[in-house]
Amino acid sequence: MKKKIVIIGGGASGLICAITAAKKEHEIIVLEKNAKVGRKLLATGNGRCNITNLSINLQNYHSHHVSFVEYALKQFDYHAVKRFFESLGLDFTSVEDGRVFPMSLQASSVVDFLVDACLRKGVRLETGCEVQSVFPERKKFKVLHEKGDILCDNVVIATGSLAAPALGSSDKGMRFAKEMGHRIFPAFPVLVQLRSDLPFCKRCSGVKISASLQAMVEKVPSASVRGDLLFTNYGISGLAVLDISRTVSAALHERKDVVIEVDLLPDISLPSLKKMLQNKSKRFCDKVPLLWLNGFLHKKIAFALLRMLGLSDQQVLGTKALQKLAYTIKHLEIPIVDTNGAKGAEVMAGGVDCSEVDYKTMESKKVKGLFFTGEVLDIDADRGGYNLHWAWVSGYLAGRKLSG
Repeated sequence: MKKKIVIIGGGASGLICAITAAKKEHEIIVLEKNAKVGRKLLATGNGRCNITNLSINLQNYHSHHVSFVEYALKQFDYHAVKRFFESLGLDFTSVEDGRVFPMSLQASSVVDFLVDACLRKGVRLETGCEVQSVFPERKKFKVLHEKGDILCDNVVIATGSLAAPALGSSDKGMRFAKEMGHRIFPAFPVLVQLRSDLPFCKRCSGVKISASLQAMVEKVPSASVRGDLLFTNYGISGLAVLDISRTVSAALHERKDVVIEVDLLPDISLPSLKKMLQNKSKRFCDKVPLLWLNGFLHKKIAFALLRMLGLSDQQVLGTKALQKLAYTIKHLEIPIVDTNGAKGAEVMAGGVDCSEVDYKTMESKKVKGLFFTGEVLDIDADRGGYNLHWAWVSGYLAGRKLSG
């Protein structure tokens, strides 16, 4: 039986859903508010599109009901994603940490192949068409949009979240879901930069180092990571910060105190560092501390440390001062006051309660014929292609059900 299917959102999950559902030649319409589909896809992976990961595990995903994704990941693993895109003509390449990109290293390649597949299968792509409301009507759905309205058999909400609003993101999909009786878990930003009022950060703005970070929530160690740390005028950024940001953002969302403890020299133990500082202080007693510290610390960091500790950068440092300096290098405390919010986030946590959605088909348990895919659901994942993988797999499962 031929059906009319409206997919709200022309992003990753919406496009793969349309391609998969079109196998039975239903009338499929994708409504996209932006002038082009796949706008957020074009920006992923710094324009290269981190399309998936060689190692997809349940542990990489987060939700109030994380087991919801287990079936999906088994049905559509890395190899299935690879086969799907190869069938469109797109080849993959990977890097050492398991991240996978299109071989062209251009996100535009991914969008081009998805659009081509949609058009070849007769999918109608309506761009510059923002949906205003959705509601059930006479066992069908009425979709009201800027250019009019559509009465259809099925609706797929693939609108994403509010992350990166500059790229046209919005939380309308969650509003539509709530209006149709679904529970929504409040959204908060993840994979996001962190804000701090500590003057140290501003003094070191622009400096990037490899460091160990530990999130202290209400003085309790809650998450740790090692990687790139970038100091900025507003606080801290870098891959390590993005990796630890979910724990921090969730705690801030609950109004808890958060401090990031940074080890600026993770390859040197505290006793070894104390001995190293003492030796250098004695050996280079004719040089100002800022100069000999610059032998193993970035000049901005050395200056900021001395200022923060109230130590002179012109006089010889005593034993207590050196011990204090060593401890701070290994345990620099950066109080976090906020994140950079949705505007700086790659992803938002929260969304439609997964317990109200069929994990095999992405169909609503509350409203027959209504489907949810991608980030609009209460699923988010670690950095490294895992969030895009969820978009592919959830869109695929919804499309598979709709194709019947």
